[in-house]
Amino acid sequence: MYHNLNMFNLSYIFLCALAFSAFAAPIKYPTEEESRAELTAAGMTQASIDGLDALTKRFTSGFPLVQSNKEATDKFIAEYTTDAQNFIKSMPDNDQTIYNNYLKKYGLA
Repeated sequence: MYHNLNMFNLSYIFLCALAFSAFAAPIKYPTEEESRAELTAAGMTQASIDGLDALTKRFTSGFPLVQSNKEATDKFIAEYTTDAQNFIKSMPDNDQTIYNNYLKKYGLA
């Protein structure tokens, strides 16, 4: 993997895990559709689901463009992590709880 995962928060790890699963992950993470359905069933607001989905798509489309250049990768990861953390902090409290429970369910928290 990139480098020491301890420096990234759990939300970043979760989003990356979902993003990397689109490329080929041996661990079975839910598909985008399964994630949406599960988070909806748990009561997460549509705005939070859409925001998490947008972050995942941003990562899956942006990371391949920078992964061959360490400086560009570092910049992308730093900006992405900040944006992801800020978005998650801005979600309603109940959505944050649902999200944290979702992370735990998949062993990411």
